[in-house]
Amino acid sequence: MFYVLIDDKSITVHNADEMLTLKEMQNLVGIENEPAYIEVASYHSYSDRSIIMICDDEFLLKSYKPTCYTAEKVVIHGQVLILGTDAANGDFGLLTLKQTEIIKQETKLYQR
Repeated sequence: MFYVLIDDKSITVHNADEMLTLKEMQNLVGIENEPAYIEVASYHSYSDRSIIMICDDEFLLKSYKPTCYTAEKVVIHGQVLILGTDAANGDFGLLTLKQTEIIKQETKLYQR
């Protein structure tokens, strides 16, 4: 299983043996290894509606660089974490390989 990170230059797929903890998610969004409050930026940015974009809730206050767009044309700043949703427990979940391909094809990186 996988999770995806998007920064201002690239989309990177990471292997994961188990679901990330809240602390791990907080350390991945915004600027990697700087703790943050997470917020779901979009539930509707991919053709697979179980894929979600998670960002630092305070990205505008922290003046991060623009990263990518949501389907709603909102610009997200800072490192973005992409996960799936787990219908069985109603929470975040890891991604399948097929979902990572959708993310790589459909993500709209911010153009300067």
